[in-house]
Formats: sequence, C-alpha cells, structure tokens
Amino acid sequence: MSIPPYDVVIRDGQVIDGLGTEPVSGDIGVRGDRIEAVGDLSGYDAKCTIDASGQYVIPGFIDMHTHAERGLPYPELAASVHHLTQGVTTVLCGADGYGAWPIYSDIGALSEKLMAQGIGTNAALMVGLGQVRRQVMGLADRLPTGSEVEAMKERLRLAMEGGAVGISSGLVFAPDRYVDTEGIIDIAREVAPYGGIYHTHIRDEADGLLEAVQEAIDICEGSGVTTVITHFKAVYRRNWGKLREATDVIAQARRRGVKIYADQFPFVEGGPMPLIPPDTWLGASGVVEERVKRISSILESLPMDKLLHLYLEMKTGGQFDVGEREFLGTNAPLLRQMIAGGIGYSVPPVGTALHHFSSWLGTHQGPGNPDERARFAARLSDSDDGMRIRAEVERHIANLGGHDKISITGVSDSNLNMKTLGQAAEILGQTEVETAITLALRGAEAFVILHSEEDVEYAMQQDFVATGSDGDYPYFGEGKGKLGGPQAVRAYSTFATKLRKYATERNTITLAHAVRAGTSLPASILGWEDRGVIREGAVADIAVFDPKSIRPRSNLSDPHQYSEGVNFVVVNGKLALDNGQPTGVLAGSVVGRSG
Repeated sequence: MSIPPYDVVIRDGQVIDGLGTEPVSGDIGVRGDRIEAVGDLSGYDAKCTIDASGQYVIPGFIDMHTHAERGLPYPELAASVHHLTQGVTTVLCGADGYGAWPIYSDIGALSEKLMAQGIGTNAALMVGLGQVRRQVMGLADRLPTGSEVEAMKERLRLAMEGGAVGISSGLVFAPDRYVDTEGIIDIAREVAPYGGIYHTHIRDEADGLLEAVQEAIDICEGSGVTTVITHFKAVYRRNWGKLREATDVIAQARRRGVKIYADQFPFVEGGPMPLIPPDTWLGASGVVEERVKRISSILESLPMDKLLHLYLEMKTGGQFDVGEREFLGTNAPLLRQMIAGGIGYSVPPVGTALHHFSSWLGTHQGPGNPDERARFAARLSDSDDGMRIRAEVERHIANLGGHDKISITGVSDSNLNMKTLGQAAEILGQTEVETAITLALRGAEAFVILHSEEDVEYAMQQDFVATGSDGDYPYFGEGKGKLGGPQAVRAYSTFATKLRKYATERNTITLAHAVRAGTSLPASILGWEDRGVIREGAVADIAVFDPKSIRPRSNLSDPHQYSEGVNFVVVNGKLALDNGQPTGVLAGSVVGRSG
C-alpha cells in the first residue's frame, strides 16, 4: 500500500536531535503537527520539500524567559518575527512575578484571545506571585491574614487548572519582595500537584547572590517544586567570579536530588541606567515614594466612580478591558495605588504639553524638570553639597564597574554616543565625575557591562543551564524597544548569539550543547516529553539554519535588526519561515503542562 505524501519533508540535513548528541545525516517527514519519520526518505513524496543540504536541522528553540505577554496579544506583534528568525518556536510568558495576564483577567481569557487571534510561536503561560498578591492584597507591605493566603492559593489553583505551567516571582519587585522564604514555600507548594515549576528572579544578583541562590534551593526543597533561577548572573564588577561559586552551590544541590535549574542570556550589558543616582539627583532618598503615598492619601477622599473615571483618563486607549472595571471597582486601595503610582512616577516625553505642565507641578523627574534642575544646580554649586554630590557620583561610577565599563547613550552629540565614560571625559576635557554630571544634565544614560564573560561562559557550560532571552517584544524600528536597548538586543539575537559567538567562534560550548540548552533541556524542565526533540512522534517544531551564515545583527547602537542564517522554521507542522522570510502563518498554540 502506498504511503500518502508527507505534508513536509526536510531532506539531506545534518540533524541535531536536541538531546546533546552530535549531528547525523538524514531526512525528516512531517504529517499534521507531528514528526512521523526520521531517516532516509528519498523514495517518499511531500507536499512541501525543504532542501536542508549543508544546513543543520534542529528542534525549535524554547525561550525560557520572555515578556511575550506584552506583545502576543497585539496583532502587530503576534507573529513573533524576531523569534522565528532565530529558530524559536515556543516562548515562556509571565516572568518576574507579573504573570502572563492582567490582574483583572484570567488565564482562560488570555488563552482564548491568543488562539482566536493567532500567534506565530507557541506560548506557555505562568501565573505570578506578585500577580495573585496584588489581586488579594494590593501592594500592602505586611504579612497576609490566613484568609488572604487561602485566597491567593485559590487563584493559583485556578490558574494551574486553566493550563498555567507554573508560578513566577520577582523578589526584587513589590509586592513579591515583601514575601519571606517560608511564605513563598507555602504558596509554591500549590503548583506541585499540577507538575508546575517555580521560576524566580532571585532576591539579589549582586552582593547577596550566594544567599539568594541558597534561598531558591531552600524553596525548591521545601515546596517540592522544580525551580528555575532565571537570568542567572552576578552583577557589578565587584561580584565577578561569584557566579562560579553560585553555580557550584547549585551543582551540589542537584547532586543530592534537588530539582533546581537556571537559565541565562549570552550578553554582559545591562541598562539603561542613570549617570547620577536618583537619590543624589533629588537630594534625598524616598522622595518619589513619599509623593506616591501622599497622592494615594489625597485620593482617599474620592468616591469610587471618580477614581474609576480618573483611572480611565490616565489609561492608554481610554477604555476598560473585559473584567477590568468590575475588578478595580471592588479594590479601592489597589486602584488608588495604581493611580498614585502613575502620577508620582510619571516621566512624560520632553516636548509635549503634558511634559511642560507636569514639570511645573514637579511630577516629572529628571533634567527636563526646571525646578528639580535648579535645585540640583544650587546644591552642586554649594561647597559642601557639591562635594557630597561628586563623591556620590564617583561611588556610583565605581559601583557600576568603573568608567571603562560604562557606555553613553541617549545624548544628541554623535561623537559621544556609545563612547565609554572615560572616552567621553577625554573628548570633553573633564574628569569622569564631571562628565557624568554634564551628560546626565543633557539627558544621557548609561549602558553598563554588568557581567563578566568568564562568568557567562562558565554558567553556559553547565548541563542544567537553559537559554532564556529576558527579551522585550519590540515594534520593529521603534526607538530602543519598550524596555530599553539591551532587552531589545536580547529579543532579536539571544539564540543567534549563542550559536554564532559561543558555539562557533569561541568554542565555549559545542553546537550540540547549545541546541540542547534551548530545546530538550527547557522541555524537560517544563515536563514536555514530545517537544524539544527531533524524533518520531514528537511535535513538529523544527528549525533549519546555515552554520556559515547564522549570526546576530542587533546591537545597542541599532537594535532593530533581525538575525540571519535561520532559513526555515516549522511550527506545529506549518511552515512559518521560508527562505528566511515569514510566511504570515500563525500556527502557534497555547501550550500547557502536558505539552
């Protein structure tokens, strides 16, 4: 009996199965959304044939840390072209404790929206620790009552029953940072019966890195939940080398059976960061936070209908989303906090009427605020205050790693943009401290080399460290991305950088190791047996790339550039990238714990 043509056959490629083994020559036959055959298919027909000669065929990459929830719900970004052009076919959403859906909504509503609209990659959704705490307690900095704990657990269970793959935390952000270790263990236990993960931005990635890693291990052991330390790194020059110790601590825990992992991105830059510390600029710590508290107190006199009206006037789009009015209408403290934060932390763009108006009110922070600027200038010219300011800026430069680790961005003078602070000081004929102050007053910020290459490579070589971009979901060509230059670069080029720079040029890791870190390793962490591998019966998420031409193009000066070298991508059996160009097919799906 003749076999019907395959939907897709990928011929004559070097197949890397994702399990860490070396490539072998072969063909792959796809029928529907599954890989049906791997081997010699020279005698079989196909509706679509991909010539992979001279190229590697790999499972589609799984990005273990994205902010895809900020992009996938919007049609313009739903295709995830920046991911497809790197061979990424699945993204993990809802990191850092925020969760993948708004606090007034639920996982079912987001899943339905994504599937009805269509998405270019698969998406796995996490519920957030901070998300459920906001829903129940707002931003209150206190221990929860027993009923509040149960309310948070119930929301967590509903999310897991709705298909969430785990819970995320951001222990440097409010309100996650208000939760102690035992409180996290108690909450995280709720995902254990569902096979979910605990995905954590740990409490300290700098001086307290080792203690924060130990806390993650304690949470993993105490809750019985597979744990991932996300964007694993040691920040600031004074901590370089500490990541080796942290890596070894994790390895020791794993040897005694603790199910703890990490993910990382292959970059050393961070930012943008201020050249003058905010407290130095404002003259005191906590100024903005106190303003937010005062505004929130003033708002207590407004009735709910007025609060909702004010919120709506401040909200982009000027209309409530489904369920938003109902949720906020029963959460007055949280609503007041959201409005107060929106006003107190507002930094409108220079040149708009709102900017000029808010400058006079004092709600715009930074060098564009004439009152703040005048106060700073007066303090700078005072002999005692000026000395104190310069000393604080000098310490700030040292804390960031020194003048040679700081690059200038956002200044109108092209001769200064992307120069190190030391180089800029030479051009201006000033000290590094005076240059930092001068350029800050011109609106400049800093990109900083936060991590060491040695640390990045050491962690990358471990078999328990997956790949996660922590990338933005940028509108192509628009500014530096929604979250800043480094996150835009990571979005466009994390996987291409790992393949090109670390597996091909530097030989830090083998190509098979690089592929496993982005395929079968994250799949196994998430409990997916039929994703992240090339084998018969697996889901047909496949990428084909040319080892000679694979390369990242995005950089801090020009982040909006797609990576090159990935020529074909198949998502759930459908061709999503053809000869390097997106086909427009939105074949992704929302993926739960079963894969």
